[in-house]
Amino acid sequence: MKQPLRFVVMGDLHYVQEQSHQQALNGKPKGVTEVADITRNLWMTRHVTPRIIEEIALFKPDFVIQTGDIIQGHCDDEASGLREMSEAMELLERLNSPVFFALGTHDGVVGRREEEQVLQYVYPAIAKALGTDSVTRGYYTFEKANSLFIVLDYTTFIQGDLQEQFIREAFAESKKYEHVFLFSHPPLICVGRPFFTHYDFAQTVLRELAEHPIDAYFCGHTHNQISALHRVGEYWLPQLKSSVLGYPDRPPVCLSDVRPLLPEPEAFEMGWGYLEDSAPGWWSITVDGETVQADWHVLGHGVVGQLTWRGRGEKALFSQKPEYGNSSGLPLPKLGDIQSVRLRAAGSNCRTPGAHRVSLNGEEIGAFQQLEYFDSRQYMRIEAKYWHFLGVHNRIEITTGDEPICIGGFVLEIETDDGWIRSTVSGYYANTDRWDRWGNAPLIKIAPHQTVITELIFGS
Repeated sequence: MKQPLRFVVMGDLHYVQEQSHQQALNGKPKGVTEVADITRNLWMTRHVTPRIIEEIALFKPDFVIQTGDIIQGHCDDEASGLREMSEAMELLERLNSPVFFALGTHDGVVGRREEEQVLQYVYPAIAKALGTDSVTRGYYTFEKANSLFIVLDYTTFIQGDLQEQFIREAFAESKKYEHVFLFSHPPLICVGRPFFTHYDFAQTVLRELAEHPIDAYFCGHTHNQISALHRVGEYWLPQLKSSVLGYPDRPPVCLSDVRPLLPEPEAFEMGWGYLEDSAPGWWSITVDGETVQADWHVLGHGVVGQLTWRGRGEKALFSQKPEYGNSSGLPLPKLGDIQSVRLRAAGSNCRTPGAHRVSLNGEEIGAFQQLEYFDSRQYMRIEAKYWHFLGVHNRIEITTGDEPICIGGFVLEIETDDGWIRSTVSGYYANTDRWDRWGNAPLIKIAPHQTVITELIFGS
C-alpha cells in the first residue's frame, strides 16, 4: 500500500544571535519596536524554538517548509548578519529532514540589501533540499507524490518581472497534479493585521487562484496563528498561518477580541485565530490519495486544530477547533477587582510622540507614543486615578495631527485576578488615501487634525 505523504510547515523563526544586535540593545535602535522585538525573539530563540524543532523531528516528516523570516536580521553589519544566519541554519539541521525555504524580509533581499545572507546560506540550503547543484532565485517548484509545491519570493517581486511570468506558468501546469500547495511569506488576504502584505504580489497571485484552484496557501509574516477559508472566484482557499514565536505558558488571545477582522464576511470563514505572542505552533499536512488533512500543533499540547478536504477548491471542513476561551463580551468588573487598565491600539506612521491624546468619557487620560507597523503589542497604560471613569459604554476620543496616518483597533483591556476582560474593538481611521485600494476593510476616512471618536462597550 502506498504510504501517505507527510510534510511540516513552520512560520516565522526570527532567530536572534545576541552579539549581532549590540547597536539596538545599547540604545541605537533602527525602529520603534526593534528593542522589544529583539528581546522577545532572543528569549524565544533560547526557550521555544529548540523545543519546537525537537517536536517536529520526532514527527519525522518527509520534508519541512519554512515560510520566511528565518532570522531577526537587520543586524549591526554584514558579518553579524552572516553569523546570525549561519547559527540559524545550524539549529535547523536538528530537524533531520530536508528543509525548503520561502524568503522573508528579515532574511535579506537579493539585489537590494543584506543579500549575502541569502546567497551564502539560504540558496544553498534550498539547492540541497531540491537535490540540485545550485539555486539562483527564491521562487521555485518541486514535485512529491503527484503533488506540486510552489514556493514564491515576495521580497523580490515586481509587476511584469520574471517571477510574474513564473507564477502564470506554474499555475498553468498545476492542472496536471492531484494536489497543489503554495507557500510564501506574507498573507494573500489580510485577516487581523491590516495592509501588512505586498499588494501587487497578493493581487497577482489571487488572480491566478481564481482560475487555478489549489489545496492551501501557507504563510507567516503577521505572527498570528490563523486558519481561515477565503472565497477566491468560484473556489475556496485555506490560508494557513503559523509562527513558532510565542510564550508557551501565556493564554492565547482570540484575534477577534483585539482586532477587527478584515475580510468580507460572505467570502470568509474563520476556523480560529490567535494573536501573536501566544500558542507557538506549526502545521503537519498528510496527503493520502485525494484526501488532505492539516493539523495545527501547539507546543506542548499536540494537535489542537484540524481541517480536512477532498479536491482542490472545495470548501474544507474544520474537524477540530482549539478550545481556548474568549475575553470579550464579559461584564465590566467592579472597581475593587481591577489590577490594571490599558488601551490597546494599532497604527502606521503615527510617529509624533504625544500627538494622539486620549480622552475617556470626557476626561483626558494620557497620550499614545509612536504607533507603527500595526504592531499588536502597543498600548497606553491608564493610571488608577482614571479607572472610576470606566463604564459599560465608553466614549473614546483621540486627537490627530497632519501626518498621514492610519490608527485604530482600539480596545479597552482590564486585568483582574481571573485574567483579562476586553471591550468591543474599533475599526481603523485614516486621513490619507494610501490604503483606499484595499477595498472595504473597516476603514473610516478622517481629515487631518480631526478627533477620532469611537465607543467601546463591555458586556452587560
